[in-house]
Amino acid sequence: ALGLRLILDLRSTAEAQAEPDYVPDGARLVQICALCGDDGHEISFAPGDIERMMRTAREGENILYRMYRQMLFGNKAFKELFRALEAGETPILFHCSAGKDRTGVAAMLILLALGASDETICADYERTNLCRKAEIDAVLAEHAEEIAANPACRMRYYRKAGVDPAAAPFVLRTIRAKYGSAENYLEAEYGLTPARLMRLRRMYLE
Repeated sequence: ALGLRLILDLRSTAEAQAEPDYVPDGARLVQICALCGDDGHEISFAPGDIERMMRTAREGENILYRMYRQMLFGNKAFKELFRALEAGETPILFHCSAGKDRTGVAAMLILLALGASDETICADYERTNLCRKAEIDAVLAEHAEEIAANPACRMRYYRKAGVDPAAAPFVLRTIRAKYGSAENYLEAEYGLTPARLMRLRRMYLE
């Protein structure tokens, strides 16, 4: 009923094969993993891959933030997303497995390109926790005894179903730390020159 033209699957090939997307008439499917290692290998949001990342983590490093940082640079999936937006290949459904981490970063970047304020971007990302409250409550209830014994682990379980609100400001800081500004980042990573950004905003803003 939405008249989708493009389904952009941000999951790894293994995730997509395990649970293939339904593609309605009139839409086409593109699967490009939005999270890859430095050597190009696909990373799933699966226990095995996350454990491998944890083994190579530096002391005190936040693995989730490391994944988010990894997604921000040289990301073929997000390049395809902006290509489709510029081409007007909409409506687009872009998704991952839980629809909050890889999808969440993609949504942040769209809002950034459309000129949304940091406050708007962070609030939109944090709204994930409102939309997924039932899932979050279920995970916290399942691990209630462990959390009661060690309250420090609560956020780890919270992030299984929800998001860490501090991750969105982290993404914005990381972008500006490397490129100096959002505009420099968008042009360097996605070819969105000032003229192309202006055109994108004319297409999608009221």
